[in-house]
Amino acid sequence: YTIRVKAAAISRHHDYGKALGDFRNGDPLVMEIAAVDRRGSVVSTGNVSKMISLARVELTNEEPEWFEWDVYMETGFEPEVRFRNGPMAAKRMVRMLTTHAADKPEFKPFVDMKGGLEKAHGVLKGYQGPRLRVWEIGIEGPHVDVWPTAGHRALYGELTREELDAETIHRQLELFAEKAFRRPPVEGEVEPIQNLVADSLKAGVDPLEAFQLGCQAILCAPGFLYLNLGEGPLEEIALASRLSYFLWSSPPDEMLLDLAVHKNLRAELPEQVTRMLADPRSDRFVHHFVRRWLDLDNIGAMPPSAEFLEYYRDNLQSAMRQETESFFRHVLDTNQNVQDFLDADYSFLNRELALHYGIEGVEGNGLQKVSLQGSRRGGLIGHGAFLTASANGVDTSPVVRGIYVLEKLLGYSPPPPPPDVPLIEPDIRGAVSIRDQLEKHRNVATCAECHRKIDPLGFA
Repeated sequence: YTIRVKAAAISRHHDYGKALGDFRNGDPLVMEIAAVDRRGSVVSTGNVSKMISLARVELTNEEPEWFEWDVYMETGFEPEVRFRNGPMAAKRMVRMLTTHAADKPEFKPFVDMKGGLEKAHGVLKGYQGPRLRVWEIGIEGPHVDVWPTAGHRALYGELTREELDAETIHRQLELFAEKAFRRPPVEGEVEPIQNLVADSLKAGVDPLEAFQLGCQAILCAPGFLYLNLGEGPLEEIALASRLSYFLWSSPPDEMLLDLAVHKNLRAELPEQVTRMLADPRSDRFVHHFVRRWLDLDNIGAMPPSAEFLEYYRDNLQSAMRQETESFFRHVLDTNQNVQDFLDADYSFLNRELALHYGIEGVEGNGLQKVSLQGSRRGGLIGHGAFLTASANGVDTSPVVRGIYVLEKLLGYSPPPPPPDVPLIEPDIRGAVSIRDQLEKHRNVATCAECHRKIDPLGFA
């Protein structure tokens, strides 16, 4: 689809102070185009069951401008314009403005009014702070640049409906099964499906419907549903699938399959790995590998408590993930020393994440390589994603973080504690620090062996 939006940034500078939380005066306004799925949604989730970010742009001009993107949206999704770094949700904004900016003439008539639509409408209408104003939205598509499409060709090849007969369908199902199974079908594997289609044709089913029935059966077959590569050394066909799903999260392409069929894949393995890593599809490998390696799914699942929310704004959880993924991608693409994972003097930050780290001079919403020379925040250990994934959003546990470092960076999983050893918790009276408690803990013979490895890393 092509999405066009005419929008402007209104009143980036304001005098509402803390009534807008920690929205920074003069910041560009970030407009995001997202694909949202509302099926099965409820009001508590913003009437959105799933959201995929498609594009972002920073707005600084009060005069309307046109912005255009070519994006991909799945069936059932619709586009939505979002004020990505907006101050806060509307309900909370009404409450904050009538509490912390009650002296402003535009809000005075509504300060003592009982909550409701009239009050909310009046406050928001009088509001003169940062606003993302959208004049017009245009959507064009779906675009079909080439016909037949890749999906159509995978099913039908160059065949037309009139050419579908029993012999043609039999041959086309064999070709489709080879693509779906990511290998040539073994003897007898497709025979039950061919018999099903043949019986349907004899029963008078339309040839196109019979062929589609065969395709559906192939997509329900174990050869498609399961990546069964066998045991022991991999055959070249199995190696092609293993390599493709590892680096691309998708079936092998024609080049990989052709090399595998002719037993040439192992001989060209380095060249193929280089080719595949240079392909945009390898971004899936970076995303999935980093996410699984460092448990980044936890980011955002443990939001900070209310008193720390000001440190977790501007979509920081997404920026934290992207920082670590961009760092990993850079190390991979430029073949950096593996020690960079521990002590690199650079990272990839946008303005909000840099300010969160206390680093000045970084502009823009997009991530960029930033020097960390003179800073202690080097390597993965200084990444917000790494630190957040090894905590619970409220406080940190040296034991939890120490184990996380051991497992994720050093490849060592300490054994579980003996069943008769109590958990270590901070003394809520403040009489004993967690450091003091752990020091006493290490004096216990059954605990010392593991905690002398865990605790120093957790406190570092």
